[in-house]
Amino acid sequence: MKQKLHIHLDPIGGISGDMFISAMLDAEPNLKRNVKTISEKIIKDIKITIKKKSNQHISGTKFNVDLISTKHNHHRSFYDIKKLIEESPLNIEVKEIAINIFQILAKAESQVHGVSLKNVSFHEIGAWDSIIDNIIAAYIINNIVNKYEVTWSCANVPIGKGLVKTAHGLLSIPAPATAILLKNIPIIDDGIAGERITPTGAAILSFLKPLPNISSSGIGNLKIYKQGIGIGTKDFKTIPNILRVLIFKEAKPSVKNTLKEVVSEIIFDIDDQSPEDLALSLDTIAQKEGTIDIVQKPILGKKGRVTININILCKVEKTEELIEMIFNETSTLGVRHSIKGRYILNRKITKISHFNIKQTKRPSGKITKKVESDNLKNYSYKNRKAIKNKIENN
Repeated sequence: MKQKLHIHLDPIGGISGDMFISAMLDAEPNLKRNVKTISEKIIKDIKITIKKKSNQHISGTKFNVDLISTKHNHHRSFYDIKKLIEESPLNIEVKEIAINIFQILAKAESQVHGVSLKNVSFHEIGAWDSIIDNIIAAYIINNIVNKYEVTWSCANVPIGKGLVKTAHGLLSIPAPATAILLKNIPIIDDGIAGERITPTGAAILSFLKPLPNISSSGIGNLKIYKQGIGIGTKDFKTIPNILRVLIFKEAKPSVKNTLKEVVSEIIFDIDDQSPEDLALSLDTIAQKEGTIDIVQKPILGKKGRVTININILCKVEKTEELIEMIFNETSTLGVRHSIKGRYILNRKITKISHFNIKQTKRPSGKITKKVESDNLKNYSYKNRKAIKNKIENN
């Protein structure tokens, strides 16, 4: 059984094919020699450079492809590129990934230009440096998935703004094909101009199908295994133009018999909704998938008003859905959100008679039992106490 690995992409400056390669090689420098060998097998008239470089005082790796000869035509069809990859000496898994990424690009281009796949012609992306970027990215991805059970996630991608010069003239950023590829990728506008994500970068993301955040990986306890910094070509005044990758491995909990997980905490205050109505709203929210816990307490708010402070824990991936529900179900005008870590004891539910028993093992090794309170609601206080003592102390 393969060890689980999670890789998180943090596109601070953006993402392109060479930035992805640079970041991964920075994290896995043992792949550098093979990368150069593979590139030379595809075409002789190129020079591959992999070197340490800094951007805005952040040190990382820069991968670059330079053409030694100008005899190569930059205009190629998807099927030309597909044939080139198929006839190369690469192993079959790398070929499949590389062709898959190019096909993702070709489908986006065919949609933009209204032509069939066989009539798609690549211009900038058909240049040799882009072909090499794509193939090397495929090699790196294949190298990792052969060794580990891998999940990917990606922080919001900066959309950029302005115009970009293409073979079709000046186009708005993101370019039409890039926008199609970003369809299911969370984006952010950080106000910084320029092409922040290239078609190759967008195609790689589309192929990887990254989760929206690290906690969605499905791996319980994580530890940072490696970090890689990929340096981009452009220089921005206010931020480093880098792509960071964080590689996580599964870690054993630091406290025995516990699971450490990441959750969302949502906090808001209510001072203008009746207690009866608020109770109904919170009960509706409690039924929402992903809600873990709701706690409310009275506080003294602004203007001396008695206010209800509400704290909700939920699954990270359900945060936005839950916040939308809070705004629809309560009178609050704003919420505060943060990511928290929590330790929980592993537990299991057993049954004794018609009672559900929650059983857990403490770090000391002691096993404790508790009757589910809903099973006791039709009993008197005296009988509830007797039932609990009998089951929990058995």
